[in-house]
Amino acid sequence: MDKFETQLYSSQLKADLDLFNQLQILIDALSMTENMPELLVILQKILAFDSHQSKMVRIDNDYWFPSTHWVTIAFAKISDQASLSPTKVVLPNAQKVAELHFSEWPNATFRFVQAPLAAGGYYLVETAQNLRVLYWDIAHKRFYLDTKQFAKLVQTQAVQLAGLEALDIFQKRLTAIASQFTEIAYDIDLPGIDAQKQVDLEMLRKDLSTNILDSLFVLGAKQQFILKRMTGKKSGVVITIGEVSLRLTTHHINDGHVQWTYDIIDDNRDVTIYTLFQQLPFFYQWYSDHLTVVGLKDKREVFVD
Repeated sequence: MDKFETQLYSSQLKADLDLFNQLQILIDALSMTENMPELLVILQKILAFDSHQSKMVRIDNDYWFPSTHWVTIAFAKISDQASLSPTKVVLPNAQKVAELHFSEWPNATFRFVQAPLAAGGYYLVETAQNLRVLYWDIAHKRFYLDTKQFAKLVQTQAVQLAGLEALDIFQKRLTAIASQFTEIAYDIDLPGIDAQKQVDLEMLRKDLSTNILDSLFVLGAKQQFILKRMTGKKSGVVITIGEVSLRLTTHHINDGHVQWTYDIIDDNRDVTIYTLFQQLPFFYQWYSDHLTVVGLKDKREVFVD
């Protein structure tokens, strides 16, 4: 039997304890910092921490949290800095992943889940309906909205009960977070949520067929909304909702095809396409029925089902 080396044992134990002490320092720093770039650096170091580097010490208890927990904590801090509306972190009983509660949506809860390896990063998901809101890739600085599932989320009971004001606050929250990320060279894609940017929202497919367009005329007419052909320099159709106009506009492009866009004309710049989904059920029905064609173009490649 080999001779037991007490000094070697002690050295390895010290190395393992030093390793976990580094993690403790990072977690403490995460809780203390108010500087977003610093917070993101700390978060990346926590996510990169590999407990298997420890050769002797193993931690397995109710307080050893997965990476999604720390992503949630960091996002809550960023969210609070970006919005006047509070964000609460809640740890449900017998669970190891924290939930986010945004004050504007009291009947909805959210959590981060790890995206498939094909995408990398993390998805923010509404828990009741399991609908994605966005994709956050800390390592590669990417922040994208899932336009397909966010449009569905806007139709859920929890969001409908909260009302248009809540939707407005939440959209402003995400827009403000994105603005902070832009300052540190993130790639941002949040189509349709910024009330200041409601023109040239591209549809997924080019060359909108007559049948699809006619179906919008029919659905609108049933609700006493009349679609009119646009006149002037631009071609397409327009629906007028009070002082707001929703335009489906054509753009002839170099490859001989026609790109269609949504353009919301609102002098007050309060309305977004998601607001209209709540206000005009016939519009959302049409959008949903033909989603693969008229859905908002987004970074679809990272949203792996």
